[in-house]
Amino acid sequence: MLRSAEPKDSKNYSDWLLAAKDINLLDCKVFDYPTANTLVVGDRDGEPLLMNTFQAVIVMEALAPKPGLSPLREARALKELFEGIKKIAAATGVREVMFGCKDERLMKFIEGRGFERLSFPVFRYKV
Repeated sequence: MLRSAEPKDSKNYSDWLLAAKDINLLDCKVFDYPTANTLVVGDRDGEPLLMNTFQAVIVMEALAPKPGLSPLREARALKELFEGIKKIAAATGVREVMFGCKDERLMKFIEGRGFERLSFPVFRYKV
C-alpha cells in the first residue's frame, strides 16, 4: 500500500527519521520546499512501514563550450547560464540544482558561485 503522508503521520515520521539518523543524510530544509512530497508505504492492514520525502530538482547536463573560447568569455557565459537556471528553478518551485563535473578548474568556479560539493555518493535511476 502506498499513499501520500497525512498530518497523522508526522509524529511517526519525525521519530523514525531521528531513529535512523546514523544511516541518513537528513536535510530538514527540504520539507519546506514547494515541490516536496512525502509518501508512506504500509502493509496490507494500512500500518505504516516506511516513509520518504522526495523533491523535484534541476540536473544540469554536460556543458558544451565553443572550442577555443577564452577563459574570460567562458566565465561570463557560465555566470549567465547559472543565473538563468536559478531563475527557472525559482519560477518552478525547484530549490536545488545538481551539476556533475570532473574538470577541477570548473569545480573551483562553480563552488565560488554557491554550488556545494557533495561528499557522498549520488545514485541515478533512469525511468
